[in-house]
Amino acid sequence: MRSLRNDILMFLPILILTNTVIAQNLVHNGGFEDFVECPIKMSNLNRDAEYWNAPTLGTTDYFNECSKTKLGIPLNFKGKQEALEGKGYVGLYLFAPKDYREYIQVALTETLQKGHRYRLKLSISLAEKSDGAVMDMGATFSEKPLSVHTKRQLSNAVLSSQSIKTTQSKPFSFEGFYDNKQSWIEISLDVLAKGFETNLILGNFKSNGGTKYLDFGKSTTTKEGYSYYYLDNVELYYLGPDYKPDESYILNHVNFDFDRFSLQPRAKESLRDVYDYLKKNPNLKVFISGHTDDQGSDEYNDVLSKQRANTVAKYLIRLGLAKSRISSKGYGNKKPLDSTLSEIARKKNRRVEFVMTEFEDN
Repeated sequence: MRSLRNDILMFLPILILTNTVIAQNLVHNGGFEDFVECPIKMSNLNRDAEYWNAPTLGTTDYFNECSKTKLGIPLNFKGKQEALEGKGYVGLYLFAPKDYREYIQVALTETLQKGHRYRLKLSISLAEKSDGAVMDMGATFSEKPLSVHTKRQLSNAVLSSQSIKTTQSKPFSFEGFYDNKQSWIEISLDVLAKGFETNLILGNFKSNGGTKYLDFGKSTTTKEGYSYYYLDNVELYYLGPDYKPDESYILNHVNFDFDRFSLQPRAKESLRDVYDYLKKNPNLKVFISGHTDDQGSDEYNDVLSKQRANTVAKYLIRLGLAKSRISSKGYGNKKPLDSTLSEIARKKNRRVEFVMTEFEDN
């Protein structure tokens, strides 16, 4: 019994590490829990929030439960809102008179890979004292921290005029206005990386004239109202390469143990990404090829490679992909990636590859 308990204790860190790798958030302090100082004064993002800053002259706010001022949670100078998780969040104007805008910026944990896909998610809630709601929230990426001397919107023209590389701003996908003052709304967008992105900037990149604005009919001293939002849980996750038809891809993390054909947790995560891509592209089918190292007889390796390909095919079917869209074959050790007789080379060769092709018209 004691030996079993020790084995379990030894296995737990590995399990935790595996889950961390699978769901690694590429945004530093995405939940706004880490801070330098407990908030005291407004316009404090640059001073108090760890890793985050404002890329313009807009004065973004940081809120935390520890604050005894108007920057507390749940009560603050813009109303009442609990944190989605933890004890912190940020607040900023997405709509204000004379195109005034506020943004937040953060460095990523790694540079995004060119030609690979990522999913950006965050949660948003409208502050109670807002005059109206918008449906325009977007994101852009830059190669270095952005610093623009303006209080107005960061239009694509302004972004393209910077001396550092930036992407065009891209809107989050959501049907309707972000008009919920009681609960948090989760919004997301998918990104195809250009390969230079090291920083993320969030906000409304449109002018007042270009922003879809829902006026609540409150009496204001100005012709244009205010939309102030709380943001929490900013997450950026790696999805995989931008798959192209008729190109061969090695499945990430699907390197089998010696003489084995069972899938590891990280391999299943990679296959879920492949499944999601095929689900979004019903005109594509997939051919799966299994491979082995040089150890063992040709006959045995042929059987083992077929089992590896079949294991992948069966998992895709279990996820919901139609059998008619899948074909598979085992090649044994006939197509090695690395022909050197090292253990590193053999591990590379114990793999599964796939090719997506378009259905041909009968």
